[in-house]
Formats: sequence, C-alpha cells, structure tokens
Amino acid sequence: MGDAVWNWLVGLGGFLLGILALASKDLLVAKVKLLLDFLYGRFAGSRLLRRAALAKYTRELYRRHREFPVSFQADEALKLPMESVYVPLYGGESTTENRPALSETLRRARHSVVLGVPGAGKTLLLRHESLMWARQRVREDSSRVDLGDLREIPVLLELHRCNKDPDLTLEQQVVRHFARHGFPRADTWVAGALGRGDLALYFDGLDEVATDLRAKVVELIKEFADTYADCRIVVTCRVAVYEGQFTEFDQTLRVRDFDEHLIRRFLGGWPWRAGTATDTVDQVLGALRDTPQIMSLARNPLLLTMIAYLYDFVYAGTDQVLPHTRADFYKQVIGSLLADRRQTSYALPLKKAVLQHLALAAQDIPSGTHDRLALPEDEVLKTVRTVLEQQGRDVALAEDVLKEIVHRSGLLLAVDNGERYQFAHLTLQEYLAAMVLAADPAGLLRRYEADPQAWRETVRLWCGVEPRDCTEVVRAVYRRDPVLAFQCLADAHVVDDDLAEQVLWRFKSELRHRDADEQVLAAFGLVAGDRRRRGVLLFDYLTDVVRMPTGPQSARGAARALAATNLPKAVEVLAPLAHPDTPAWHALASMGDLAVPVIRTAAETNPSAVGMLRAIRTPKAARALAGLLWHRNPETETLSAFHLGELLTVPEIEAELRTAPAPGSQDPPAMAPAASEGLDRLDWVWRPFAQGPDDSLVPIAGRIAWIIDQERLDQNRTGTDLPTPDPRIIAALAVIKHSSPDADERVGPVERVPAELLEWVGHRRWMPSGSSVPAPDGPRFSNSHLSLFLEDLETELESSNSFVLQQSQALLESAGLSTHRLNLTRMLPDRLQLRAAVALLRQSEFAAVQSWDTLPPETERRRPSHRVGSGCCSLAFLGFALSVVGWVSSLAAKNIPTPDHPQLTMAAAAVLVLGAAQVFRRRQAASGRRRNAATHPVREYVLKPLLRPGPP
Repeated sequence: MGDAVWNWLVGLGGFLLGILALASKDLLVAKVKLLLDFLYGRFAGSRLLRRAALAKYTRELYRRHREFPVSFQADEALKLPMESVYVPLYGGESTTENRPALSETLRRARHSVVLGVPGAGKTLLLRHESLMWARQRVREDSSRVDLGDLREIPVLLELHRCNKDPDLTLEQQVVRHFARHGFPRADTWVAGALGRGDLALYFDGLDEVATDLRAKVVELIKEFADTYADCRIVVTCRVAVYEGQFTEFDQTLRVRDFDEHLIRRFLGGWPWRAGTATDTVDQVLGALRDTPQIMSLARNPLLLTMIAYLYDFVYAGTDQVLPHTRADFYKQVIGSLLADRRQTSYALPLKKAVLQHLALAAQDIPSGTHDRLALPEDEVLKTVRTVLEQQGRDVALAEDVLKEIVHRSGLLLAVDNGERYQFAHLTLQEYLAAMVLAADPAGLLRRYEADPQAWRETVRLWCGVEPRDCTEVVRAVYRRDPVLAFQCLADAHVVDDDLAEQVLWRFKSELRHRDADEQVLAAFGLVAGDRRRRGVLLFDYLTDVVRMPTGPQSARGAARALAATNLPKAVEVLAPLAHPDTPAWHALASMGDLAVPVIRTAAETNPSAVGMLRAIRTPKAARALAGLLWHRNPETETLSAFHLGELLTVPEIEAELRTAPAPGSQDPPAMAPAASEGLDRLDWVWRPFAQGPDDSLVPIAGRIAWIIDQERLDQNRTGTDLPTPDPRIIAALAVIKHSSPDADERVGPVERVPAELLEWVGHRRWMPSGSSVPAPDGPRFSNSHLSLFLEDLETELESSNSFVLQQSQALLESAGLSTHRLNLTRMLPDRLQLRAAVALLRQSEFAAVQSWDTLPPETERRRPSHRVGSGCCSLAFLGFALSVVGWVSSLAAKNIPTPDHPQLTMAAAAVLVLGAAQVFRRRQAASGRRRNAATHPVREYVLKPLLRPGPP
C-alpha cells in the first residue's frame, strides 16, 4: 500500500513538474521574444540589422496591399484581392492598344503628377505599384524575402498625414512611414537612400491636404524634388482641385475611363462568391451592351464596382438583371447600399432624404465655381440638421447620421481630410437632385435655363425618375438644346407623339444630309435601342437607310447609329454589308464581342480584318485569332501571330487560351522541340511558362514564335505597322539557337567599342563594385568586360534610357548579330533588352534550347533527389551487371557444360560493365547539361525575370 501511494505521489509530482516546465518554457519564450523585439526596435536601423529590417518592411508592404477594402459591404467588410481585380489604368485620350499603361509611363520619368476624378483609381494605382515591388521579393508562402536589387523602394505616403503634423518635414514623414511598416529608427538609412535615389516616393492625395496647408505642402514637395532629384516622385490629386502647381515636373497624366476590354478584365478578376454562375461575367457584359446608358457608367472603376456588387450580393440567386435606364440603375444602387444588411442606426428613408438635399445643394453651385462638386463640412451638417428637423428627429444626431452614410454606403465621400464632402460620382448627385425636383418641373427648368451646362444631365435623369408626362419639359428644352431633347426621348416615360416626331424628323434630316456629330449618333443609339415602340420604329428607319443610302453621309451615320445601339440585331443588319473600308465595316469594329463572328469570317478572305479582332481585345477575339494562325494565307498568318502575340500580355486572354483547343494542332503540347519544329511550331518557347502538360498555349505560342521567326524581321518591318508580341516569345527567339537560317550564327568579339561608352567608362569607376574580373591590359575589351559595363549601366536605365539602349545595340551589332536578332532585341522592354545584351555578350555561341526549355528555377531546386535517384539506378545497374558476371563464373566453376565458358564469362563481364559505365556516363553528362542550362547567362538574365510576377 505504501509503495502504491509513493508511486502515485511520484507520478503526480512528475506531472506537476512537467506542467511547470511547459509554463516556464512558454514564459521564457515570451520573455526572449520581448527582449528580441526590444533590441530590434532599438537597433533596426544599424548596419547589422538593416537588411532584416528591409525584409520586414517588404513583407509588411505585401501584407497591407495584397487586398484592399471597398465601401460596398454586405454582412462584413468586403476585401478584394489586388492582383486579380486590379486593371491597368491608361492616361489621356488614347486607346489601350496604342499607348502604354500608366504604370509603365510613370517608370519612364522621374517626377510625375497623376490626376483623376473620384473613383478613377489613383490610389489603387500607387498601391498596386507598391505591391508589385514587394511581390517580386516575397516568396509564395511569405516565409522568405529575397531582397535582390534594392532600388525604387516604394514609399506610399498619404498626404493627409500632413494635416495632423504640419511641422514635420517630408523626410521625417518618410521615416515615420518606415516605422509604421516594421522598420523603426530608419532615419540614417533613409537619408542615405534618398541621397542615392533608391526610393520611389508616392505622395497620394494632394486634394486631401487642408486648404490652408496645401500651398505649404506643395512647396515642401517641390523642395524635396529638387533636393532628391534622382528619386522617383509621383503626386496624385483630384482634377477639380489641381491648379497646375507642378509645371516643372516631367509629366502630368490624367486617368482615362475604362473601355469594354478593361471592364471585362475587372469583372474577370472579381472574387465572385461560391455558387455564382460560371458565365456571370458574360451575363454582366451582355446586360451592359443591352443598356448603353449603364455601359457609360461602367467605364468608371468605382461605379463598375457597384455593378459587380449588385450582381454578387443583390442579384445572386434571383432573376434580377441590370435595369435599362440610368435612373432605374441609380434607384437600385442607392437603395441597396443604404439598406445595408448589417445592423444600422438610421432608417433608409432618412438617409435617402439627407442625400437628396445634399445633392440639390451641390447641384445649385454655379458651374464656374472652383471645385463646385465638394461641399464644406459645415454646410453639409447644416443640411443634415434641416432634414432631421423636418422629420422630427433630434438635430444633435447630424454627425452620427453623416458618419453612417459615409462609412456604410460609399455614396458620399469625405475629401480634403474631412473638411469637404463629395458624391462618389457626379451622376449620383445629378440623379438625387432630380429626385428632389420630381414634382417641381418649373424649378427644374428654371435651374436649367440659368445654368444649362450644370443641369443638362439632371434634366435627362428627371425624365426617367418617375412615370410622368414629360412633354412640356422636353418642349422647353427643345427650343434651347435640340440634342438634349433628342436624348430625353430615350429616358422619358411619356412624351406627346407629335413632339417626339418633330424632334426625330429634325435629326433624321441631319443624318441624311451631313455627317452627324458624336452626341447626335449616341442619341440615335439610345433612342433606337429602346425596346418601346418609338425605339423599334427608329431602328427600322436606320436599317432602311444603311441598306439603301441616299449618300455617303447617310450610310456612314446610319451604320454608326446602329452600332451605338449595341444590339445583336444591329450586327445582323450590318454583317451582310460589311466589306473593307465600308461604313458597315468600321461600325462593326466598335461593337466588341458581338461582332467577332462576322469579323472572323471576313478575315478568311481579307487580312485587314485581323487588326480589328485585336482592337476588340477580348478572350473571344483572341480565340478567333488563334484559329487564323493555321491559315492558308501567309499574310493572314503573320498578322495573326503579331496581333495575338501582343494580346498574350493581357492576363485573362492568356488564361482563356490555356484551356482553348489549339487549332491546327494534332499532337500533344509536350512534344520534343525537334518534333514541334517539324510541325512548324517552336513549342519549347512557351514551355517554361506552361501550367501543366495539357496547356494549349504551348502549341499556340509555339506557332506564333515560328511565324515571327520565319518573317525575318528587317528594319522596315519593325515599328508602327505591327504590334509588339509578348516579351516571353520575343526574348526566346532573340537569345536561343534554334532551327532557322541563323542557326550557325555566333557571337563574335566586339570589333569596335562606341566612343560614348568609352567616355562613360572613363568618367566612372572602370568596373562595377564587387566584380572579380581583372581590368584589361590594353585598349581592347573582351565581351565579358563589356557585358559587365552594360550590367553597371542598368543603374542608369531609368534616367538615360536612350543612351543605355543605344550602347547595348551598338555592341551587339559590332559582335556580329544579324539584323533579325537585333530587331528582336529592340522589341523587348527596356530593362529586359539590356539584360538580353548582357546574356548574349557573355557567351561565344548561342544558348541551346535546353537552356530555355527546362523547368522553372524554383522547380529545379527540388530536382537533386531525382538526380540522386538516377545515380542510384546507375549503381544498381552496375551491381546487377557484376552479379551476372559472378553467376556466369559460378556456373563455370561448377563445371556446368557451356561452350567455351571462360570466354563467355569474360565477354559477358566486358559487355555488362561497359554498358553500365556508358549508362552512368550518359546520366552524368545529362546532369551536367541540366546544371549548365540552369546556370546559363540566358536563364539568369533573361528567363528568370520573365518567370517573376510583374513587369520584366
């Protein structure tokens, strides 16, 4: 009994000691962590911990910017994944196919200003730039950071912070920014990084700086830009607030609206909830095409987000679709966003009444007033109190009501750091103002006559707000602005037939006798696209005109008006009449996916139709182009290759073609390079970027590459007449030896070093820091030396693009590259073009296909186990051979009758040992080739940048 008690006591004591040990361990770990955090906070800026601090900063950038919140919420905050939802923004009035994205344009200048309306995506542009920088350095699981090249380190500084601490310098604000992102005490390092030009400063929201501080902040930014001229600096601001304060900056860019191609990209990246129909994107786009009024709203990123929200959170599981008028759309959006499924403190009617009166107050501001769309905070609160008093509520609730509207709906935005308030989009304000005046047509006309420019759209929306007779309003408007009266016919519920016919007759006559302007054609499209009787009759009239025109003006106008309806039946009318350079031909090109089948058929006999497919820039158009890669007309094939090659840079088109059947391809994509060449394809070109063995892009891109390579580019063929294909295809053709007329081409020694490069070398250190290559003994430079010069010149690329690229091209030409390869390198992005020159100069012969056609670097690092396995198999084979030799010898030793058994033994031994040795030697050679391919300059300088996310 005593022993049992003793054993129980010992067990209990051991158990308690174990618990105490575990508790002490956790306590010790916590204390050690506190100590390490304290030491890091004290010494993060020291040389010892600097790279660790930068790695932590990079990881924090990635964490903060990989998702972004939006104000349209259902049951909880909605956060969207940046990489999938973000759509490249473009500046000016250009189209997406002939101008670079804003992100690329910003990298071409040191100092830039970006302007845009609310909701245009200015802040998102800067957040995406920061994310892409961090994304290139953070591994997939976020456990490791490869800092690599520490230049252009992004610093996204919200300028509204200057309101809180106006006495801080911008340098101090930058130091605080790093502290907020896990890099404390960075003042010494920041000073050095600014002096070296290693930072990219993104000053976001000049309009959010308090009005009385704005001039001071502008001067601080100007002084900052002068002091740190080598740093990239970008300032964003609302259009209405900007007064040209930074005229000395290199460029001022304005964000332009989305086109249909960018709308599709946005919807394709939206994280649709589980259970959403797979064809939701096509449904939304179809609804937008059916309602031109709503399509015009979807061109603003903020309003497009509202449309996606409606489909994802409101229409899901119902038969609802987008309404056909702007007025009905705004009614749905405002009702849905104000209703908010979460618990709210104030009822929807109260909040709607507040927004309506605020809209009328903002709309009453004369159009010539600076920043007329933003209301001061005191005036906003005064309006809210008035509404509360009218509804018998406590006026002390004004601030809480305003806060709920701003934070829960996203319809009203706080700007200028909360000093002023503005509607998320001007048309929201115009619609709500029209709602207030729904029963006051006289008040509406009085305001319109006093300020027609400001009230034009409100008049149109008023006609569609309620099912009323709009005849007198349209009649009054017609006397002053016939085009506006024409547009009102599409919105109005009821208009006297005689007045409507009078308006239509005027513009029908104009259509027959002269070229109509864009506003008139858009009005024709709106009215003819209406499903009511008046719209059907006008559509039939336009059909008759385009089929039997009275002159070139009438045919051109009627075709464009039909295209403006965006109706499938308009395609049916235009398709039989569409021939090159006819009105119907050009009108079809503006109808997007609706026109793809017709244009695809036309391309069978007319190569000029290929460019029209590219201009549409949708996955459906890309599939049509893929089918033309195996066409019997060489010109059609060439145009299709270049145009589709350029479209591969669009992510959703690349994703679509990965699963598309490859036209003209009968063999599996994973065929050997030599076999694919025999089928007029270079499949090895795309294999490093393939996603699985059945990736259809392998044969499609291989066909594009083969066609481009056979084209033998000369100086006249590159330039403006053909688009630039995806750099992943061009880079492979430029640096890899493959079956072509230049298969025996070599990279010879550079015969002449340009004088400008020699002068540059003379004014700087002769070699890059850390180089182990000895200086040349004489005036000649080896290709290795020259490649190092170019690598060092990469630091000058942003500020001296033309000089750097000119030197690289001159060296390659002197080394004996063909015109074809030189032109291929010129088609690469600037930084990749320089890297390709470095890789080419570091080899005497062009890299073999194996240097490109291998697994990505991350995969290759996991391959040693396979190599070990191969070596083990070889050893096993050798052991088997020796055992066979021993078996034959034992037979001989036992005098088993075999003819000439000593000779048999020795022959078997020789054959098997030699065979095993040959297998072992071949496997060793293959392993060596794989190692050489994995470390070849082409992989290091050209392929690896292309495998990373973001721009190469």
